[in-house]
Amino acid sequence: MGIDFIRNASGTPYTKRWAKGLDRTKAPTLMDICLSEEGRTLTAKLIPKGAARQGATVLVQFKGPELVVLDGLRQVASIANVPTSVRAALEVRQGMAPAVIERIGVLGATMEIKLK
Repeated sequence: MGIDFIRNASGTPYTKRWAKGLDRTKAPTLMDICLSEEGRTLTAKLIPKGAARQGATVLVQFKGPELVVLDGLRQVASIANVPTSVRAALEVRQGMAPAVIERIGVLGATMEIKLK
């Protein structure tokens, strides 16, 4: 009853009704993938009494072997194990780069920052 009823009621074969829909799913604009530039997100350890707020723009710079996160003139966090790709990207920028605080951990011990 199901498929026979659909074929009789529509007047055209059921497969032809979906032919255009199938063509639309194969079109490259339906699921077109646009790759943006590489985003680097790092997890930083907040220092005691380091007040940071989500969405703030901070500066990341080298201080010896680690990175420090500065909000204005005060240090709010540090990053101990810096990936080599981030190290290379910062060396091109004279050892510093702006970043945005994306997320602060629930316990307030860590935060995620995204380099610009």
